[in-house]
Amino acid sequence: MLPHFFIGNMDNEKYFNNAYSENQNKWLCADAWAENEVQKHRSAPFILQLVNSNDDLVAAISDVDIGDAATNRTATNFGQNSAITTTSTISGTTYREFLASVENSPILIGKTIVISTTAGQIEQPIAVTHRDVSGKRQDFVISPVLDPNQAQTGRVVDDTEFLWDSMTRFRINQVASGATVTFRFYPKVSFSATQIVAGRPEVQVFDSPNIVKSAMVKL
Repeated sequence: MLPHFFIGNMDNEKYFNNAYSENQNKWLCADAWAENEVQKHRSAPFILQLVNSNDDLVAAISDVDIGDAATNRTATNFGQNSAITTTSTISGTTYREFLASVENSPILIGKTIVISTTAGQIEQPIAVTHRDVSGKRQDFVISPVLDPNQAQTGRVVDDTEFLWDSMTRFRINQVASGATVTFRFYPKVSFSATQIVAGRPEVQVFDSPNIVKSAMVKL
């Protein structure tokens, strides 16, 4: 069983857990397959940015969503407050394309980095909700915790794993006035039915980005 693995139904859970076990807990690259390639590349993140354009000191905006593509992909401003701007910061891609992608190719997020220089923003709780067309719904909360020994103050890493598909909502509790918040989502597993046509496995497992490295301390 995957630690902290969050998905919407038992069929998907069994499918992804089997794929995960078969690949022996490896993260492989986006275009290098365990059966066919020797070289491995690290997981490359999806990078999304939220901006609250309100400059009023009390104009924080609550319940700001990323995802829920089935509902928000075609909605005005993706269903968000007009002061919120959501973009992809990867050159040549858009947030709308990200939403379209997860509709067709679900991904298992392995790590998330939250980046913001606004005081207290990176510690805002995040509610992840997954629902399916049978009416089932599951929720859990990510509460980013700063390491007291962490030198960097503007970012935090969370390693909660969760499935992201067309009916997954990533809700930030609050985005402060004038804040810019960047999320770097590192995929661990992805599914793409089109890979079958190319004679490749439909499940890709990515190599760890090694964001957090342990260090030996000598006393």
